[in-house]
Amino acid sequence: MVEEGVRKMREEALRMLKHMRRQILGQPAPYVEVRAAAVSIGVDPGGIERDDLVDELLQAGYIQSYPSASLTAHGLYRLTERGIAAADDADGPGPLREAPRDPRQPGS
Repeated sequence: MVEEGVRKMREEALRMLKHMRRQILGQPAPYVEVRAAAVSIGVDPGGIERDDLVDELLQAGYIQSYPSASLTAHGLYRLTERGIAAADDADGPGPLREAPRDPRQPGS
């Protein structure tokens, strides 16, 4: 039962990371808002579960706090290169990546 809870937390953290990745598409800087990411995966944006997910992403090096504590207190973080790569790898073909083209298929 505990192992299932850990796996679920990791899946939710990954879903949150993927939402954060989408937040920075087309933006000049990789700054993300954890409130929107939490809401997007059905987590209370002011709750302990959100805090746990943010801690997991921080510890993994996928996001970083702002140097300004007041901005971080408002839920603003920086998505790291490691976080971008992890989200891209997890997402596979889809909105963040195109599927590799098969040269054997017509129209590729």
